[in-house]
Amino acid sequence: MNRPVIIANCSGFFGDRISAAREMVEGGPIDVLTGDWLAELTMLILARQRLKHGPGAGYARTFLTQMEQVLGTCR
Repeated sequence: MNRPVIIANCSGFFGDRISAAREMVEGGPIDVLTGDWLAELTMLILARQRLKHGPGAGYARTFLTQMEQVLGTCR
């Protein structure tokens, strides 16, 4: 018998809790973690940052922070 795949989703919207991914990973057994780091409003905010501050801006930097918090726990 196959077991179900457990998928967790955390919000990655610009300005959401930085701890969301870690809470999902530490909160229970999961097989897959997804997030909406590229949500439409986030993309609009990032595009405006890039226009205002140049090509070095406009990236979802919180994504890297969230991944650093969980990759050691994930296998």
